[in-house]
This record gives sequence, structure tokens and C-alpha cells, in this order.
Amino acid sequence: MSGTLSFLGWLLGLWLPSPALAQTALTILHTSEHHGVLQPLEMGQFTGQGGVARRATIIREIRHEVEHVLLVDSGDLLIGTATSAMFRGEADIAAMNQMGYDALAVGNHDFDFGPEHLAKLKRQAKFPFLCTNVRPRRTDICQRFAIKTIGPLRIALIGLIGKGNYPDTFNREAVREVEFQDPIEAARAAVAELREQAEVFVAITHQDTPEDLALAKALPALDVIIGGHTRGFDGLIRPGKTHPEEGRVELLGGGPIFVKTHRQGRTLGRLDVLYHERTIMVADARNLPVAPPVTPDPAVAQLVQDYLGRLNQETNRIVGQAAVNLEGDHQVIRTRETNLGDLLADLARQETGAEVALLNAGMIRGAIHTGPVTYRQLMEVLPFDATLTRFQLTGADLKKALENSVSRLPEASGRFLQVSGLSYTMDPSAPSGLRIKEVQVDHLPLDPARRYSVVVPRFLAEGGDGYQMFLGAQDTREYDVPLRDLLAGALKQGPLAVSSDARIRSLSSP
Repeated sequence: MSGTLSFLGWLLGLWLPSPALAQTALTILHTSEHHGVLQPLEMGQFTGQGGVARRATIIREIRHEVEHVLLVDSGDLLIGTATSAMFRGEADIAAMNQMGYDALAVGNHDFDFGPEHLAKLKRQAKFPFLCTNVRPRRTDICQRFAIKTIGPLRIALIGLIGKGNYPDTFNREAVREVEFQDPIEAARAAVAELREQAEVFVAITHQDTPEDLALAKALPALDVIIGGHTRGFDGLIRPGKTHPEEGRVELLGGGPIFVKTHRQGRTLGRLDVLYHERTIMVADARNLPVAPPVTPDPAVAQLVQDYLGRLNQETNRIVGQAAVNLEGDHQVIRTRETNLGDLLADLARQETGAEVALLNAGMIRGAIHTGPVTYRQLMEVLPFDATLTRFQLTGADLKKALENSVSRLPEASGRFLQVSGLSYTMDPSAPSGLRIKEVQVDHLPLDPARRYSVVVPRFLAEGGDGYQMFLGAQDTREYDVPLRDLLAGALKQGPLAVSSDARIRSLSSP
């Protein structure tokens, strides 16, 4: 890390003859979209990257080299791995405590096991949970802001969740238990309240990049915006710009700089800044790879192994066999029909006797490869304890639901529906809301006036992912069996060999 020392030396040599005490170098380390990834990733494009034990080593080395370090996370600790499904964040908070995190801005998925469970995690954590604009009724979950003193700097930290997240991507129980405020207005109020109590203002956010850019434009009093929720980028975005730049950047005016590291702990975001008279004068943002040849930190590695040992005792049993690859990877399941999507939708329809099944792709978190399938794999692919809701829905509202499903294409969106009992043709090049061209239910044209029995995950039944049309459904019935258990049952019956059967047809490539 010798380059780090030379960079800080270069920073501190600037802006003379100002008094040295007026200049302070600060290193902000940040992580994003952890999603339960304690170990290096085991499959996909980024196999071998990540792991909290390696992350801990990098953090420790940086703390040995520089004097002033702030370490934060932008939320979504939960959901995505077997350890997260089993321990529900306990293991992740334990690792963060060992690494010495200073704050977490809660994300939408941190509410997935309910507010009471999030309060339990907060009691375990040795650092504050921030929720400046999403205020739970319970006062023991999170706080509006925190002030952290590092060297001569008093740093005000706020945590924001964007409008694009609420309420669509929230656990429906949590929606009833929290109050949402416009993130820009909430940030403005917090900055005004803390103006005399801090020199540095950092917003840790969980929202889409355009929302972060709007925040930067609206609140030039902020110094740094650390983003989350969506794909990260290398470098930083300076005030008034929309694209990142790498390397050392001189900043001669006010306004926040914006950084966002990569998800699942594949990199550790690092932002080095020089403050002078309440202003960032120079900055350098880099994403440090968390990958070989970084040596894992022994203490954190042991913590992970302890939890994995407990997990393996419970989940390494083989449930059944997959005779073919069952497609569920993020980019695929959220943009087109897959054989795994068809299978799960069929299982939901068979279990409930509904005419139509609709499953949001966001609940499916991975593929199942040919060969033996363990219960641990099922927990990783279907980490949510999702129960099913059946109701009566008009054909007109069913078509609205399909329009919502394809509204974000070509973007990979969790609201994209895997279906059973119906088929449709779409034109993804048409304007959003006018993309569904033909729908058939049980091989007959959709009747807008007729009521159909439809089964969906409870998350959708309560309006999640923009499915507000389901809120007016009639004759609702709940089924408490998780979709994960239905898949386990299908595997036990024999090797699964399923294929997709053109339920979703496209007039043009999205």
C-alpha cells in the first residue's frame, strides 16, 4: 500500500502556506450491498472475489498506514446466502463489529425479517444504524443521524433510502411500521440541525444513482455522498457532473462528491480527501479488490468458520437431484422466462389451485446446477420465507400487472414476473404501459371483465414492486407454505428435468 502513503504525503503538501492544522486528511472506507456474503463468491462472473476475512485484512492495513479513517456501509446486509437465511444477519453484524464499522445506513432488505428483528440486530451492533428519512415506530431500531469525531473533524452521518425503494421493495409488514419522508427534505433538515455541531457532512444512501445525483444538486452543503442499492462504479462523480472520473481530483467549489463501490463485498471503496476550512480541496476514489492474494484476517476467518460449521450441520443434507441446469441468475431471471421460473410458478399454482400464478423474479436469487441439490442451495436460491396469497382478479387488472412486469425492460428488474397458467406476447420497444399485445389464460384470450383466480407471493399481494392493482383483489386466501418447501418437495419426487415453454414471447429483443 505504499501508493497510499505517497498520495497522502502529496495531499498534505498542497495548499501551503495555510497553517497545517487547517488541513486534515481523511480516508473513508465504504461497502455496499453485502447481502449475506461472508465468504468469497462461489459462482458466477465474480467467483472467488469478496469475503469478510479478506476485507478485514485490507481495513486493518489501511488503519496502520493512515491516521484518520471512517468505515461505513450503505445497507442491505440481509438476504442472498444460506448463512443470511439461517442466521438473519447475526453473523454479518458480528463480523462488522470485529472490523470496527462506524455506521450502517439501513437498506430496504434490512427490514425483510421485520422491524423487531432489525431491533435485535441493532442491539448486537457496536455501531449506529442510520435512518434519517425512514422512521420506524420502534425507537430502538435506528437513529436520524450520528456524529463521529475523528481527529480534529466532527463528521455528521445521515442515512437515506430513496423514493424508488419505498414502498415497492419493502417487506410489507415493515411498510405498516415505518414513516417515510422525502430523502432530500429529510437530509436538508438534518444538515440544518447539525450545522454548528460538525465540520463534515456525509450522506450514506440506499437509492438509485439518479436520486443520488439529485440529492447532490439539491444539497451543496453535503461534502460526500456514499451510494448503495444499485451497481457501483470506479472513481468519483464531482459536483455538477454525471459520470465518474478516476485519479486525483481537485475541487475548487462547494457541493458533494459522490462515490459508490461494488456490491457483495467484491471491492472495498476507498475515498481519500483533504479538508481545508470546511471544504474538500482534493479527493481520490478507488475500489480496492477484495480477492486473492489478500490474506484473510485470522480472527474474522475463525468467526466465519464457526458460523459455517453451525450452518453445515443443518443444511448440507441432499434434498434431491437436478437433471438440468435451472436458470435463476440475476440478469436472466429478471428479463425473460426461465425453466426455474416456470417450475416455481407451476408449483405455486398447483399448491393453491389457482388458474394463474405470478412470481416476482426478485425473490429468486440464483441458479441450481445439474447434480445433487442441498437444502443450503435452496436457501440461497429462495432466501425469503415467502408465503403465498390467492385472490380473485379481473382480467383488466391482470393485464395491468403484466404491463408492470415488463415496464422496466431492458433493465433487469425484480418486478419481472415468472408466470404459470397464462402466456403473452410483448413488444419491449413500445412505450411502457403499452407493451402487452396479446394474453391468453388456459389457451383462451384474456377477458378483461372476467375474474380469474391468481396466486402471488404475499409481498406482491400487499402492493410490493408496484403491484398496486392487487390491493383491490377479492376473496383473498393465505397459504403459509414457503415456496422453498414446495421446491424441496418437487426435488424429493425425483430428478427435476424441466424446460421453459414459450409462455413469454417477445416481438423484438429487449
